Amino acid sequence: MPPACLPWYSRAMEKTTQVKRFLILKVITTHFHRHDALESMTETENLVDTFGGTVVYKDIQHRVKPDSNTYIGPGKLEEISTIVETKDIDVVVIDDLSNSGQLFRLEKSLWEVNHLIKVWDRVDLILNIFELHAVTAEAKLQIELARLQHEGPRAYGLGKDRLSRQGGGIGTRGSGETNIEVEKRIIKDKTSKIKRQLKKLSKQKKSLLHKRREVGLGPVALVGYTSAGKTTLFNALTGKSRETQSGLFTTLDTVVGKMKTADDSVPVLISDTIGFIQDLPPQLIEAFKSTLLESLEAELILHVVDASDPYMLEKISVVEQILESLHVSQPILMVFNKIDQASDQQTKQAQRYAEDNFVFVSAKKGNGLKELKAKIITNLSTDNG
Repeated sequence: MPPACLPWYSRAMEKTTQVKRFLILKVITTHFHRHDALESMTETENLVDTFGGTVVYKDIQHRVKPDSNTYIGPGKLEEISTIVETKDIDVVVIDDLSNSGQLFRLEKSLWEVNHLIKVWDRVDLILNIFELHAVTAEAKLQIELARLQHEGPRAYGLGKDRLSRQGGGIGTRGSGETNIEVEKRIIKDKTSKIKRQLKKLSKQKKSLLHKRREVGLGPVALVGYTSAGKTTLFNALTGKSRETQSGLFTTLDTVVGKMKTADDSVPVLISDTIGFIQDLPPQLIEAFKSTLLESLEAELILHVVDASDPYMLEKISVVEQILESLHVSQPILMVFNKIDQASDQQTKQAQRYAEDNFVFVSAKKGNGLKELKAKIITNLSTDNG
């Protein structure tokens, strides 16, 4: 448990299970199209739904750039304050990656109408969803690390009016340390401890991966935008019955299964990993590197795509950018899933994008799985040849 002297923790987590009513807020700059903003807000609304909340209001403000103090301007802040009060809002979500100072000052400005109000950005929302689905000790450590890195100034006081001097001689030196210095030190020590624990778990996982190679081909890692159907495909390939849920980020911990080959000889190891999403911040990717190790160590990567998604190409680009940031160099096979729901235009669009390096499947109905398995074996055989 975090130390009791960290006021941010109890305030941030209080009422989490009771949160129901959300307001989504976004600032559109001159370089941002309204169409893209609406798409982003729809995805954020899906995140809220996954968390268990209900979006009761959405608002967009046009500005040259977000206000450096409270993200939105004074006039919009007054308007939002009224909405928070009249619509009984529990959480204001900024559909953006905001700095800790903006989040805190906006939240503080809303205390007058709701002293329990919380203001999150997309990272806060994702982290709270992660906490709902984390099962293993590793995933919980990764979430805690990402939260500590993201909280920034919110994690140690935020604002000179909240700081006080501790007299020298009580665990301090000279004229003493400020509360902010003490809390910074506590968080630094805690961060270092978590990183050491994750490093140890990462070494154990690497050892396990090497042992797995002795009992099967691969591993083959499933990656893709969240909700592309990776877990359904994993079940179809391995015969497992891993639970699938509607909603984003329902898979956090990597699970490995065996895909039998046609001649029932050496099995192929298949791993299902965490899904990606647009604007996934670097600290989240860094924190989950241990989980993503399955992808980094894989001999073949299956990039699973929802072929029926109207934003298919944009989501492909998001995944490719993240894989590039992870320095993934393994062969990648495009797997266009949910092909039974795709239009002719979407099918042609997928073919043009992937050229010859793709397979069309419907993991739910079993369409195309035989061809996919054959391509997996061919790729692995070529790599091992």
